[in-house]
Amino acid sequence: MNIVNDNSGIDIYNESISIINSLLAEDDIFNSKYTELEKIVIKRVIHASSDMAYSKTMFFTENSIINSINFIKQKSKLNKPIKIVCDSRMTEAGISSTVNEKVIVDVRCHIGLSSEELSEKFYGLISNYNLKSEFNNTNNKIGTDGITRSAYSIRIAIIENLPEFIIIGNAPTALIETMNTCKILFKSLNYKPNLIIGMPVGFVGADDSKRNLMKDGFFSSIGNTGNLGGSAVAAAAMNAILKESI
Repeated sequence: MNIVNDNSGIDIYNESISIINSLLAEDDIFNSKYTELEKIVIKRVIHASSDMAYSKTMFFTENSIINSINFIKQKSKLNKPIKIVCDSRMTEAGISSTVNEKVIVDVRCHIGLSSEELSEKFYGLISNYNLKSEFNNTNNKIGTDGITRSAYSIRIAIIENLPEFIIIGNAPTALIETMNTCKILFKSLNYKPNLIIGMPVGFVGADDSKRNLMKDGFFSSIGNTGNLGGSAVAAAAMNAILKESI
């Protein structure tokens, strides 16, 4: 009978990081551009994707990682959950509840709800928060003449949960909507997320949406430029921050 080593996953991860370290040892751009904490996040993203391109394309707003780590540590001391919303079930599933067992992680995603359920939630929320006038000039329908389901879902998830961390790993439209919704809520409720991780994937709109996030000084953010991205790498970035928050 073969006995499975409970530490095999950790061993494989550590070996992968050793290989990544060797590949990046003489990478002048990587070693000069990023802080030590940023390098840790990037290496975990590379591990999740097996793509070394992230060593040159990721961006971090000033102090985004250390501020997030300090925030998570404080929540952990108070035994309070950190609230996270995601734009896809894959991103939600990728966020580890065991990488830092001191932290209570509350992850939400509304992407699986029907159009009717989403609409009911949206109009109920803006009524409860007295936000009807603030959202009057936004497109509030899903479909050909409206916004994407991903965008509508993330809008509602943000309003409902007022999360501390927002993770976008799939849809560029969800990242754009995240920025728009958060700015509306900041004016109305003085709400602002602790961090946005923006790593949507694709050839249509992905790079533009991420560059908009990178240039927007209003948000603390992590992301990457180009068409690469996805649920696995977005979750990996969050997992790296959780790990460093022990």
